[in-house]
Amino acid sequence: LVHTHHHRQIYPSRGYADAANEHPIEHMIGVLCAWGGIFAAAYTTGVHAATLFVFFNIHAALAMLNHSPYDVEFSHLGFTYSVKAHEMHHRKFSMNYAQYFMFWDRMMGTFKEYTA
Repeated sequence: LVHTHHHRQIYPSRGYADAANEHPIEHMIGVLCAWGGIFAAAYTTGVHAATLFVFFNIHAALAMLNHSPYDVEFSHLGFTYSVKAHEMHHRKFSMNYAQYFMFWDRMMGTFKEYTA
């Protein structure tokens, strides 16, 4: 229920303003999960600080694209990224749960192609 605050924008188009529009509880849980994963990875693998910098910048750039009016789509290593897929998630909350790559949505039957 907390995530519905973010979904008030059915057609997100303001980039970071829409991407960061989260309920405070959702934001705190997300930050704790992200940093918990980062600390666990750093502790177990000794990840370099530059790797974390690159990760956060890619993550932020894709989050802003997901909430922009631009029709961006690309494939890399067999994974396809599409802004339209995330837009469908904002329009229909019960599909396209993945943030960037729809692999698991396709596997679990929750993927829906973009419709205008």
